[in-house]
Parts: sequence; C-alpha cells; structure tokens
Amino acid sequence: MIEDNALFPRLRRVDPDIAPVLDQLEVEHHVIAAVLDRVDAALVAAATQPDGMAELQRSVDLLADVLLAHLAREERELAVPLGRLR
Repeated sequence: MIEDNALFPRLRRVDPDIAPVLDQLEVEHHVIAAVLDRVDAALVAAATQPDGMAELQRSVDLLADVLLAHLAREERELAVPLGRLR
C-alpha cells in the first residue's frame, strides 16, 4: 500500500514511538486485502451459484466491519502524528 511504503516510513522517522501503531495498521492492510479477495470470490460465486448471494452478503458485511474499524483506528491514532509532518 502507498501508506506502508511512503507515509509510514516518514511517520516512523518523525515519531519512533508510533512504530507499534504503524505495525498494527500494516497488518490490518493485509487483512483488508484478504477480505477484498474474499469479496471478489464471492462476487464470482454470486454470479455462478444459486446460494452465492449469501456468501457475498457475509463478505461485504465483513469488509465493512474491518474497513470501518481500520479507518477509525487510523483517524484516532494518526491525526496528531500526521500534523507533525512537514
């Protein structure tokens, strides 16, 4: 992700104490990518299998939960450190 490669290294230099937060956010990025893959597979299943819509709904619900929690953590944990970047 762009954040992992461009933004997070700068934040680590400006505020080394934030490393555990950034590490967790990077892990969450991988989780989100896996959930997106699940949604993609569920979309294919929904188009080809009679019961595929149920899995698609579960996958989209999971994506919403994971993504909203991640974005809330980013906002809560990174607002102040981002303000220090120049």
